Amino acid sequence: MNLAMQSATAVSTPWPTTLGGVTIQVTDSASVPRAAGLLFVSPTQINFEIPAGTAQGAALVLINNGVSQTSATVQIQPVAPGLFAINNLGVAAATGIRIVIPTNFQSAVTVFQCVDTPGSCRLVPIDPGVDAPVYLSFYGTGISGRSSLSNVSVTIGGMSFPATYAGPQPQFPGVDQVNVPLSLSLRGTGVVNVTVTVDGVTSNPVKIDVM
Repeated sequence: MNLAMQSATAVSTPWPTTLGGVTIQVTDSASVPRAAGLLFVSPTQINFEIPAGTAQGAALVLINNGVSQTSATVQIQPVAPGLFAINNLGVAAATGIRIVIPTNFQSAVTVFQCVDTPGSCRLVPIDPGVDAPVYLSFYGTGISGRSSLSNVSVTIGGMSFPATYAGPQPQFPGVDQVNVPLSLSLRGTGVVNVTVTVDGVTSNPVKIDVM
C-alpha cells in the first residue's frame, strides 16, 4: 500500500493540509468534513492531527495521495492516551530536568542517546538524585482531553505517581506532554516500563532506565 508517493516532513506550524502530495479529510459522526494537518507522510506511514471540533464517535479518514485514495474508520473519544517511543525497542520519547535544591539551578537530564538512526537509540541510566531531584516529561497524544489533572497518573516500574502537568505540548499542535517527578523510591530499578492512565484509560508502555 502506497499511502504517499514520497516521504516528507512538515517544517513549520500550523501543520500544512497538503504535504508530499497528500491530503487527508476527516468526516466526523455529524457528517462534517475537515482537512487534517499533516506532520509526516511516507509510503507506509502518515502522521496527522485530528482537526479541532471533530465530533465524538466514528469518523471516516480519507487519504488522497494524488494518484489513489485510501479510507479508514477511526473512533474519536475524549481521551486515548498514547506515549511516543523513539523506536521499536520502546525507548521513551522523553526529556528530563534536574533541579539542585540549594541553588535552584536547572540542568538537562539525558534519557536516551542515538548514534544516527532511531534504531541506534539506547536508554541512558537516570540518577534520581537526593538534593537534586529529576523531573521527567513524556510526550504523546490523546491526553489533553482529560477531565482533570487529578485523573492523570503515571506508572513507572509498577509504582503509580500523580502527574504535575498533563496537557498540550506548547510548541507542536496535536502533541501532548505529561510531567512527573522521578521518585527516589525507584532508585536501582533499572529498565522499567512507563504508562500514563487518563480517566481510567491506560496508554501503551515505553521504557526508561533508572540507576
